[in-house]
Amino acid sequence: NDKEVVSSLGSGVIISQDGYIVTNNHVVDDADTISVSLPGSDTEYKAKLIGKDPKTDLAVIKIEANNLWAITFTNSDDLME
Repeated sequence: NDKEVVSSLGSGVIISQDGYIVTNNHVVDDADTISVSLPGSDTEYKAKLIGKDPKTDLAVIKIEANNLWAITFTNSDDLME
C-alpha cells in the first residue's frame, strides 16, 4: 500500500506561552501529522489540531512546550491615541 506523502509549509503565531498557535486552516486541513519548527531551535514539535474554521481559514494547534514567546494583544482603542 503505497501512500503518497505530501508536505506543505505555513506560518503561525504563538498566542500563549504554553504552546497554542494560530495558523491557516488550509495549511493543516487533511493533515495526518502536523510538525512545528520554531526560529532559533533545532527541535521539531508534533502538534495537535485543537480546532479549525474553513470559512475564516483559521486553525488552532498546540505543541507541548512552555515559556514560549507569545504575541501580545492590546486594546485597539489604545492604538488610536
